[in-house]
Amino acid sequence: MAGHNGFELELHGLFQEGLTLDVVLKEILSKYEKSDAISPLEIESISHFFITVGRPDLLFKLYIRCLRKNSLGVFPWGLLAESVSQNLSQPLSDELLDIIDLGIGTQPNEESTLKSRTLNVYFPVITQRKIQQDKSFDIQKLQLKNKLMAQLNHNRLYQLLEQEEQTLQQLIKIFPTDVDVKLLHQAHLEKRADEILAKIKIPHQSTSASTRRFFSDDSDETKALKEKLRSDLLTLCSRLVDGSVEQIYNLAVMAYQMELYEMGLDILGYAPESMARDWLASEMLFESGHYLELLRYLEKIEHRPAPTAETTYAVIYLKAQAYKGLGQPDMALRLLESLAERVPDYRSTQALIHEWKSS
Repeated sequence: MAGHNGFELELHGLFQEGLTLDVVLKEILSKYEKSDAISPLEIESISHFFITVGRPDLLFKLYIRCLRKNSLGVFPWGLLAESVSQNLSQPLSDELLDIIDLGIGTQPNEESTLKSRTLNVYFPVITQRKIQQDKSFDIQKLQLKNKLMAQLNHNRLYQLLEQEEQTLQQLIKIFPTDVDVKLLHQAHLEKRADEILAKIKIPHQSTSASTRRFFSDDSDETKALKEKLRSDLLTLCSRLVDGSVEQIYNLAVMAYQMELYEMGLDILGYAPESMARDWLASEMLFESGHYLELLRYLEKIEHRPAPTAETTYAVIYLKAQAYKGLGQPDMALRLLESLAERVPDYRSTQALIHEWKSS
């Protein structure tokens, strides 16, 4: 049923009372036959209802009463044509077409006329009017888009942040599929992520120890900042999936550098499969203490086709550290010693072996 108005609320109320369809139809007919004025939206909704329930005969009766009382500001010639066509299941008569022709001559832009498939067949002029209306509508939309984008640029220039957000949301709502608007939205999300990162970074403290202390803080403010950052970055990733996927990996690297490993793993969930992604995920699993999950992940890497020697060495090295983290130092040491025999200088394995033996 088209439209949302008092008629639809009234109709809902009648059915809620448990009235039968016949009684509801009589109530509606009785009320609107007596009405002195029926809006275009109301007559459209009423017409759709009567046609849907298969009672165009009652609708014709209402139309006649309305014409006699002149209670319709705009007569729905298109709905009349559709209801007659459905009721009779045959072409419209010449007499009715003549009446409709006179009617649409006085109401050239009546909505139901332009929407009527039946009348588009009989009156090519309606098709032309519809095309012209669509063109006019497209021009108006373009003008509105340009106006809103100019307003957006103005708000950005003068740093009116709240107004900028409101204008952008208007653009997204009105033009959800527009490429320009999508790009603006993506840039906005990136900007928000940058702003949040700037708030989270600790001034004049760039060491990992300082960063770790900051993010280990359990204060509500720190938790809120971390959750806001995570939400914005994942929203950004969901929009980068269909375009700049390489930026997803860059965001994950940024999270890794900030020691936000859990967040980095979430971000990598949006990244396409690649060896770089796998190694970064492995490092994050290790740093975040997910040793068992790391071992499972490394098995997937091992079973990839045509592994290189470097891949094998890296897998052994990370496996050794995972076993050490799981409380199996003997297994970890054997793996690391076997790697040292093959590649003595790989990732300073000798120093790590010495450290583990000394501990």
